[in-house]
Amino acid sequence: MSPKKKKSLKLAPGEFELLELFWSNGAMTIAQTHEKLLAKGRQLAYPTVQTRLNRLVEKKIIGKNGYYPAIYDAAVRQEDVSGAYFDQLESFCGGNIAPLMLHLAEKRDFQTSEIDALKKIIERYEQEKES
Repeated sequence: MSPKKKKSLKLAPGEFELLELFWSNGAMTIAQTHEKLLAKGRQLAYPTVQTRLNRLVEKKIIGKNGYYPAIYDAAVRQEDVSGAYFDQLESFCGGNIAPLMLHLAEKRDFQTSEIDALKKIIERYEQEKES
C-alpha cells in the first residue's frame, strides 16, 4: 500500500519564492520582504511585492496580522507546497527519481541532516511496502 499523498498547493514561481523567504527568515514586513528580494538580485518594485503578498493572504498561503506596519508570515508548511516546476521535474524524470538523486549527489555535498531525512523516507516506504 503506497502512502497517501496530501493535496499539494500549486504556486507560481514568484509565489513560491516569497514563501521560501518567509520559511527562511520568519515573519517580516513588506519593506523587509522587499529588501530581502533586492538582496537576492530581484528587481521588483515595492508595490509589486505588496500586491503579491496581499494575493497570497487572500489565498490563505501567507498570514497577515492587524498591526501597522503589517507583519506577514507563511501560513502553510514547506512540505505541503509544490510548485508547478516540481511537477515538471517529476515528468522530466519519467517518474524515476534515482537519476535525479544521483545528479544532485554528484553536484553538491548533502548535509548530514539531509542524508538522515532521506534514509527515514526510504525506511518508511520500505516498511509500508512490506505491510
